[in-house]
Amino acid sequence: MTELRVDDEAAIVELRRLLEAAGYTAEAIPRALGLDGAFTRETAEIPYYVRLLPAGAAISALVKLFLLDVPVARDEAEAALGPLGVQRAARLGVVEADGEEVRGLVDLVPREELLVCSDRFRDDRLPDRPDHVYGPTPPTRALASLTVRRPVSRALDLGTGSGIQAILAAAHAERVVGADVNPRALRFARFNAIANGVSNLDLREGDLFEPVEGERFDLVVCNPPYLIAPSEGYAFRDSGVRGDRFCAKPVRRVPEFLTDGGLAHVLVSWTRPEEPRQWVSGSGCDAILLRYLTFSPLGHAAQWNRTLVGDDAPYGAALDRWVDWYREQGIDEIAWGAIVLRKREGRNWLWAASPPGERVVRADQHVLRILAVQDFLAGAPELLEERLVAAPDALLSLAFHLEAGGGVVERAHLRLDGGLGFEVGVDERTIAMLRALDGTRPLCEVAGEEALPVVRRLLELGFVVRA
Repeated sequence: MTELRVDDEAAIVELRRLLEAAGYTAEAIPRALGLDGAFTRETAEIPYYVRLLPAGAAISALVKLFLLDVPVARDEAEAALGPLGVQRAARLGVVEADGEEVRGLVDLVPREELLVCSDRFRDDRLPDRPDHVYGPTPPTRALASLTVRRPVSRALDLGTGSGIQAILAAAHAERVVGADVNPRALRFARFNAIANGVSNLDLREGDLFEPVEGERFDLVVCNPPYLIAPSEGYAFRDSGVRGDRFCAKPVRRVPEFLTDGGLAHVLVSWTRPEEPRQWVSGSGCDAILLRYLTFSPLGHAAQWNRTLVGDDAPYGAALDRWVDWYREQGIDEIAWGAIVLRKREGRNWLWAASPPGERVVRADQHVLRILAVQDFLAGAPELLEERLVAAPDALLSLAFHLEAGGGVVERAHLRLDGGLGFEVGVDERTIAMLRALDGTRPLCEVAGEEALPVVRRLLELGFVVRA
């Protein structure tokens, strides 16, 4: 089987250049397909997408090669690959030529400012090898959105995979270490570092913290194999450890690798609500616990086996096997979320919340806001003396029950338009208070002590900020 190569850096750079020249970008590809938004790469849809592509355009050949896994004629491939050519691209391991036909061997996915090379992915197909290397996924984007983008000296991407988090960190860190137990993942990460012009990334092979023992970092990001399920041998998701004990490992150990004030962002799953709190207890870190989603055993099994939908017997067998395994483990529910840790001397605090699970937008400034607010509240301030104002990204939605002569508010809720996108229901008294918070008067002139619990929660979530 042809493997990706990274010894011809000039060819990788040329590949990136010709893709950009052809307009192979996250914005242009849906336009070439005539779609309003993103497309799903399900096998059944591929003939439809092929027929949407403009005939004879270089971007059409590139989309077929590197996104749709559709072979193209050799002369079409030669024209699209330009100075790089089919032969040199084949030596890189990104295409293979079979007579007068050329087929792509990898996915090349443009994602905002990055180009990410990974193994082939289909929404309706399981990976065909245990050391499969994924490109951008929803968890990848969730972790990237949470990561605080401040200048740092040293950063660590633990379980780097195709290197996405490490490459993003390289833009604001002097040096980045990317560690992974999968040597194929490191090869893809090196390819992606070259393609994206990253030269300050040190890639190391090893399990968890083995490659960086004794070192300290200002930033740690970690997307570990957190899946709680019967293991099927996939390195990117299966830890081989029963239950959620594996997820506890990076969370418990990461504080010893942080500098004072350093931040860690870790994706995790757990089976009992108290477990994440136990993992961070006594860590010497402040902790933000975010629960995005909670599944029943059957719901979790369905989520992770959706590639089998439509093939009734294998799908049903997988559901039964997973649910039986959960029953043997005594697992009644599975939660998925993230933990943000900040190493700090003194009395540490812990704060937990549940953002909307489907929302993934940049939230690093919101994370910083939470850290600042929790530090402020930990000092037991006199909130009634504080001057507060509604956050600029706080939106109020009202549902009126219309009646003769006016209307009655039936439902009202606040939503943050940015960051973690929290939502809360509010009553008319709270609405009136929020309208009165203009930052010019202390809270005591707007509300009494009975409002303090509500104000505190709105401050914690980010709906209200200090003026």
